[in-house]
Amino acid sequence: MLLHDGISIRKLIKGSAGFICIVLAWIFLVLVVDELTPIDLISNPSPPVAMLGLAVAFFLGFKNTSAYGRWTEARRVWGEIANSSRDWGNTIGTLVQPDGAQIEPELRCELVERHIAWLNMLAYQLRQPSPSGRTRRPWMFGHSPLSDREELHQKPENWKKSQLDMDLPRLEGKNNRAAFLLNLQARRLSEMAQDGKISPYWHVALMDRLGRLTAAQGQCERLKNTPFPRQVAEVGRMFSWIFIFMLPLAFNDERSVITGDNVSMMKAVMVDWLTFAPFGALVCWIFFVTERVSASMEDPFEGDVTDVPISALCRTIEIDLRQMTECGVAPQPAQPIEKALF
Repeated sequence: MLLHDGISIRKLIKGSAGFICIVLAWIFLVLVVDELTPIDLISNPSPPVAMLGLAVAFFLGFKNTSAYGRWTEARRVWGEIANSSRDWGNTIGTLVQPDGAQIEPELRCELVERHIAWLNMLAYQLRQPSPSGRTRRPWMFGHSPLSDREELHQKPENWKKSQLDMDLPRLEGKNNRAAFLLNLQARRLSEMAQDGKISPYWHVALMDRLGRLTAAQGQCERLKNTPFPRQVAEVGRMFSWIFIFMLPLAFNDERSVITGDNVSMMKAVMVDWLTFAPFGALVCWIFFVTERVSASMEDPFEGDVTDVPISALCRTIEIDLRQMTECGVAPQPAQPIEKALF
């Protein structure tokens, strides 16, 4: 997630410098061809280009709204995970046995540690590259993708070091390790109820809390495994490039800045290019960035700078749980990397 000062005009231009050069070269080529060709292929290209630009703008607006809806849903689900985790910590930290005595500290810490392990496992599974996801763009908004950071839940070492020693052997060979960790929590609660360490009421209440966490994980997996509709994404990108391709024709429809028999062709082309090319490149760049903005929000868990900062949220939840229950030492909050929170 980019912070307030994470985007600047300099970074935007740096991230799209190649595109701007291509557009400037294309406008120059159109002007040269127009000077060399005595036949006007399109006598008045401005109206169709203007109508195409209006249609593309409407379509990109729809695409941006749809992509932003996926991003906000992902952030809302992780907000629910944070709230449910704090509820879990409050309940486990104050849980008592049927005789009114506090549950054993080792048992309380086991339930808290396994929940932290589940958070890290879920973040790791969501951060794995999806075959149906978007291709990472190293130039997106002037930031580079960070795919080699262990602390960003992109390597197995991250989830392994957060697991309980007793759980690691049981996780081997499981397709959905995060779901299996919730199952281990449910088994432990069942054992506690059978041993009389918690009352049937608290057993039901804690299982209800696990049910909310299971539902939140399912929502995350739905967003992860259901790609943004490719017909919307690809058509929007194709329409944008068609408009960018045709826009120089509309600028070429304007009268040349300098006229006269003594004016050389190259001088006329250069003057016209210096006059119209900056405006054409600016309009094309705006459409290009608008399409890229929607593309950056299509898959909110891939680990790019524009995605939901689930690693930072995991760290925040872990700090809250450890301070609530006094189990272990609370780590330091996650720090931004290159003015982005991951």
